[in-house]
Amino acid sequence: MVNEGEKKTYPHKVSFYQQREDTARMRGAVLATRTAEGHRSMTEFINSAVMAEVERLEVKYNNGEPFPAVEADRGHAGRPL
Repeated sequence: MVNEGEKKTYPHKVSFYQQREDTARMRGAVLATRTAEGHRSMTEFINSAVMAEVERLEVKYNNGEPFPAVEADRGHAGRPL
């Protein structure tokens, strides 16, 4: 609950491009397994999958430590020029 005068905060929104067929496949997998796997939403599923990959990369390339954080307006994560 938000007290009067306090601003409600939301998680940072991230968007990305994905092939339509991959999106449909992902939605199917989430809906078919939501009871067994416990993902309550697409957001929860995507965040879980992405963070598992981030942790794998940290273990493989950074001795299990988090990489330095990079804010959204810093650097370019797209295809190299």
